[in-house]
Amino acid sequence: MIKRNPKFASRRTFLKLAGASVAAPALLRATYTVAAEPITYVGWGGAAQEVAEKIFIKPFMAETGIQVQIVNGPDLAKAKGQVDSGQIEWDVMDLAGDVMAGGEKAGLFTELPKGLFPSQDELTLPTRKSGVPYMQYAGVMAYSPSRAGDKYPRTFKDFFDGQALPGRRGMRTFVGEQLEMALLADGVAPASLYPLDVERGFKSLDRVKPFVAKWIDQTQQTISLLQNNEIDFSYTYNGRVEKARQSGVDVDFSRDQALILTEYLAVLKGSPRVDNAMKFIAYYLNPERQAQFSEAYNAIPVVKAAFPLVKPEVIARLPDIKNPANVVLNDSWWIDRQIELDRRFKEWLAM
Repeated sequence: MIKRNPKFASRRTFLKLAGASVAAPALLRATYTVAAEPITYVGWGGAAQEVAEKIFIKPFMAETGIQVQIVNGPDLAKAKGQVDSGQIEWDVMDLAGDVMAGGEKAGLFTELPKGLFPSQDELTLPTRKSGVPYMQYAGVMAYSPSRAGDKYPRTFKDFFDGQALPGRRGMRTFVGEQLEMALLADGVAPASLYPLDVERGFKSLDRVKPFVAKWIDQTQQTISLLQNNEIDFSYTYNGRVEKARQSGVDVDFSRDQALILTEYLAVLKGSPRVDNAMKFIAYYLNPERQAQFSEAYNAIPVVKAAFPLVKPEVIARLPDIKNPANVVLNDSWWIDRQIELDRRFKEWLAM
């Protein structure tokens, strides 16, 4: 039985706190002595976690006999308190890429054992020293096909050019992703995006600002505002678009350019249940389950062997990670800059 702690923290609220505080049989190559000792998994809640419970967590418990307690709100400050005190309550944390990078820099996670996880050439992106990627998704430009016709932004340059492509834009109230979009819109080549030229990025943001009708706090509004004809073009996420589209909402997104974001799993340093925790993470990289998760949540698999197992109609609608116009976010670049640039962005919004 899955046990729950109902506490929940939004991802973006948490990022501020974080910045301030600091497969197949091959997946089980290593020899681990695994007892049926329960582990605690810390996630974000929401639709992704509901799908993960069905495809990963419940089957893992059934197959291994290891029970999983779910807690919502992977707070790095609390994780650090547990590590510093040696009183470890959490085992596995689900982490956005920038949070993963910050926690790893702070030494909060257990270094990955050799041999347990797929080799680097079996994955679409490398593991970190102490974190395993388990899915990717995309920040995309959404629009209403019935209203826009063929006049919608294909690239971030189009999205930022309100004179050439009139329409009410919707963007987010946090600096991450907005700054990357701004630089791509200003002509920076995707392969040369990092390190970010902050001053150039804010000048580009100055140019799009008059065309932004809504600065959006809540992710669900990126679709609802479009649906309610309060904006014409919205920066949102491919999974949100697909979920809305499948429920009958008139929405689609450009496949010409996107930002690719990564989610990780990591084991808290000092966990006395490290063997079971590592086995739990390895379970997420089973190709068949990666494919099932992709189909259910429109996530981009990280295990190469999963792609042939995903239905062709799902693959056709996933952002292409091989598209040279797309950019995988460099989470490590943001570690020491998140707080300062978020403050500057909020001040810029208020001007």
